[in-house]
Amino acid sequence: MGKKIGIIGHIGNAVETVILSRVKNNSLYNEYHKRSEKGAPWKRQAQTMEKKEIEDLTKSIMSATDPENPRRGELMRFYKSMNTDLHLGSCVDNRILPIQCAKYNLVDKDGNADEEAKRLLEKPWFLELARLVVKSTFEGTTLIELFELNEKGEIKEVIEIPQGNFLAHKGIIVNEEWDENGVSYKEGKYSNYYVQIGNDWSLGLYAQIGLIVIAKKLGLGSWLSYIDKFGVPPVFAITERMDTTRRDELYDMLVNFRMNHFAVLQGSEKIEIPNNYNVDAYKSFSSLNEYADSLMSKRLLGGTGTTDEKSYVGSAEVHERLLVYRNKVDKLLFRYYFNEEIKPRLIKLSSVYAPLENLSFEYDEKESLTLTGILNAIKDLSQYYEFDLEELVKVTGLPITKLKAVIDTATTETTSQKKNPDANGQRVVSPQAQTEVYELFAATWDKAIDRLANDIYDGKVKTTDLDKDLVLKNYAAFNQEAKKAWGKGYYDESITRQFRENILQFAGAKAHDLMKQLDGLNTGKTKKEDFINQAKGIVNKHNEQWLSTEAKFAGDCVSSAQEYASYIKDVDIYPNMKYRTMGDGEVRNSHAANEGLIIPVNEVTALAPFDYGCRCWWEQTTEKPTSGKTIKGVKFSNNPYKTGKVFNDEQSYFQNIVDKKRGIIRDNTELMKQHMPYQTISVDEQTVHVNDFYDLRDGTDNIKAAKKLAKELEQDIYILPHIENSAKLHRKNPEMAIGKTSYTADLKTFNPDVASSTRKFVANGVNTANKQGCKAVVLDISKAPEADCLKIAATKLRGELNGIGKANIKKVVVIKGNTVIIVTRKQLAQKNYQKYFEVE
Repeated sequence: MGKKIGIIGHIGNAVETVILSRVKNNSLYNEYHKRSEKGAPWKRQAQTMEKKEIEDLTKSIMSATDPENPRRGELMRFYKSMNTDLHLGSCVDNRILPIQCAKYNLVDKDGNADEEAKRLLEKPWFLELARLVVKSTFEGTTLIELFELNEKGEIKEVIEIPQGNFLAHKGIIVNEEWDENGVSYKEGKYSNYYVQIGNDWSLGLYAQIGLIVIAKKLGLGSWLSYIDKFGVPPVFAITERMDTTRRDELYDMLVNFRMNHFAVLQGSEKIEIPNNYNVDAYKSFSSLNEYADSLMSKRLLGGTGTTDEKSYVGSAEVHERLLVYRNKVDKLLFRYYFNEEIKPRLIKLSSVYAPLENLSFEYDEKESLTLTGILNAIKDLSQYYEFDLEELVKVTGLPITKLKAVIDTATTETTSQKKNPDANGQRVVSPQAQTEVYELFAATWDKAIDRLANDIYDGKVKTTDLDKDLVLKNYAAFNQEAKKAWGKGYYDESITRQFRENILQFAGAKAHDLMKQLDGLNTGKTKKEDFINQAKGIVNKHNEQWLSTEAKFAGDCVSSAQEYASYIKDVDIYPNMKYRTMGDGEVRNSHAANEGLIIPVNEVTALAPFDYGCRCWWEQTTEKPTSGKTIKGVKFSNNPYKTGKVFNDEQSYFQNIVDKKRGIIRDNTELMKQHMPYQTISVDEQTVHVNDFYDLRDGTDNIKAAKKLAKELEQDIYILPHIENSAKLHRKNPEMAIGKTSYTADLKTFNPDVASSTRKFVANGVNTANKQGCKAVVLDISKAPEADCLKIAATKLRGELNGIGKANIKKVVVIKGNTVIIVTRKQLAQKNYQKYFEVE
C-alpha cells in the first residue's frame, strides 16, 4: 500500500504546481544556470605588442613542448604578434570565411533537413565557434567555453580560454599562467561546458611559418631604418675657399637648408643634390616581403594564385582548387567536433537545444549556379527540352510571362548575317543582335572555335566577316590590361576613349588575320575533321602565346602614357626625359644603343615599350638634352598620349590587311561596338548600363538624364554605343534605350547657345528621333528660357505627334529640373492632354 500524503502535502504540491506554471521559461533557464555560479576561474592577461625575434620563437616552442611542464603563454603571445601581419591575416581569412559562410543543414537519419532547428544556429556565437575550431589548425590546441545563456535560454557567446590559462596534458584550467593546480575541464561538473579542439600537444601551422613572419617584420623594420637614414638624399656644398670661417658658415647653412629651402652663396659656390639617389634600393626590401608573403600563401593556401593580383588565370585556377581541398578538410574538422562534442553539450546546457538531439550537422555540398550560369544553361538546353514556366520564375526571380518557341537565336542570327552581306560587302547586323551582351567563358570559347572552323570550311563566311567571338575575346583581354594600367577614370577621359577605339580596331585586325590563316588551310583536299583540328591548334596558339603578350604590351603602353601625362605636369621642374634600359644581357642591342639619350619632354615621340617584351623606360631628369641624337632601332615608335593609339600602324595585323579590304574591316569592327560590355551605375533598385563606347560628347548629359529616367520609370536605362560612320557605313546612333536595348530613345538637351525657343527645340528633337527610328524621344528643357516652357512643349508635341506622322515615336519623356513627365502618343491625342504636363 502506497504512502499516504497529508492535506498539507496536497496543498504544498498544488501551490508548487501553480507557481511553476506561472514562472516564465526564461527565469527557469536562468535559475537552472545559476546552479554552477560561474565557469572555471582564470585571469585574463593584458596583451603586449613587444617586438619578437627568432630567439622568442625558439624559447616559446621549447616551453610549449616541455614534456614535464608545458606552458603555452609565451607561444600564445608570439602567435598574437604574428596575427598583426596583414597578409597572414588574409590567408587565414581565406581558410576561415569559407567555413563560416558554407551552406549546411541539420538532418535526421532519413536525410530530411530541419529548418526550424537550423535557426537555432543562425546566431553570431555560431560564427565565432566556426572561427575558433578552424583557427586551431593554425594556433594549435584551443579550448572553448560554452557557458553563458541569454534570457531566452540560448547561447549568449562562446569564449576562447587563453592558451596560457589551461594545461591540456592535465586537462585543467589555471587561474594564473604559472599555477600548478587548477580546475578540471575534462572531468567533473565543468566537463559539459568546455570543448578542447586538437590534441594536447598540437602547436598548429603557425609554428612552421613563424620564422618567415619574423624575417618579414625585421625586413620592414630595416626598410624603415633605411628610409630614415637614406630616404632623403644628401646635400653637398661645393666651394673653392679653404678657410675655416667659410666652411663653418656653409655647414650651418646646410644644417638649416632643408627647413629654409634657400641658401646665400658666393662666387662659384654651389649646392648639389644627387639625382635619382638610391632609386632602386627599395627593391631588396620589397622582394623580401613578396617572398615571405608567397611562402605564407603556399603553406596555408597551397599557392599564391588566390592572393597575388598578378597571377595568371591558369595557375590561379590550380591554386584555387588546392585551396578548395583545404576548405574541405576544415569542413570535416568542424562537422566532427560539432556532432561529437558540441551538440551533446548544447543539449545538456539548455532545453532550447533539445531539437538537435536526433539531428546531425551536414554541409550542403550541392553546387549552385549563378544567375548567369542558370540563364546560360536554359539557353543551351532550350533547343532540346521544354521548361516549366513557374519553376523558371522561381529559380531566376525574373518576371517571365511566356516562353518563346526558340530561346537560343544567337546562332541563327550569326549565320544569317554572314550569309547576307550588303551591297558594299559589309556584314549586316540585325537589330536583335544589339540586345546581346557577351561574356566569354572557356566552354563557349571552345564552342566558338568549332562553329568558326565549320563555317570557314563550308564557305559560309569571308575573312572580312569578322567573327564576333574572336573580336570580343581579343578586345576583352587588351582592354582589361589597359584599364588596370590606367586605373580610376578609365571610362571617363577622352584619351582613354581613343585607346579603346584603337584597341577595338586592333582586335578586329587580329581576328581578320587569324581567319585568313584558317581560310588558308582550306585547300579543298583536307577532310573536315582534320581541318577543324588544325584550326583549333592555330586558334589555341594565338590565344596561349600571342594574346597574353599583346595584352601585356597594351597595359605597358597605357601605363607609359599615364606616366608621360605626369611628366608634362612636372616639366617646369624636370624639363627632360632620359632613356634607360635594364642594363643586363637580355637587352636588345638596338635598344642598348639608346641608353642615356636625353630629350625634352615635349619632344618625345616614342614611349616604351618599343617592342614586345621590352623593359626599357624613361625617367625624368634635369640633365641637358643630348645634341644630335634621336631614338633609333626600335620596332614600335609611338607616344600613345599624343597619338591616342595603343597599337600604332606599324603593327603587323594592320599592315597585313590589303588596301581594298581595309575599309570593310574597319566598318565591320566598328559594328562590334553594339556587342561590347556595359559598365553599370545603380539607381535605387534600377541600373543604368553605360556601353564602353558611349558618345563622350553628350555623355554627361546622357548619364544624368538616364539616372532620372531609371528612378522615375522604374526601368533599367541603357546608354548605347556611338558608331563612327564612314563613306560606306551609315548607322543610326540613338543615345539610349529604355528597359531593353531594342526600345531606343533619342535624348535632346536644351542648350541656350544653340536653341532659340522651346517650340523649335521640340520640333527638331521629335524629327531627329523619328529619323533615328527611335520609339521614344527624351527632351530635357531644364535650361529653356520660357517660364511656361512645359506648356509650350506640350502644345508643340501634340502638334508634331497628333496623327499618323512620325510613326516611330510611341512615347515622349520631358525633363524639367528634377521633374520627369512621361506621356504616350495616345495621351497626347486626348483633348485634355495638358493635364499630363501639370506639375504640383
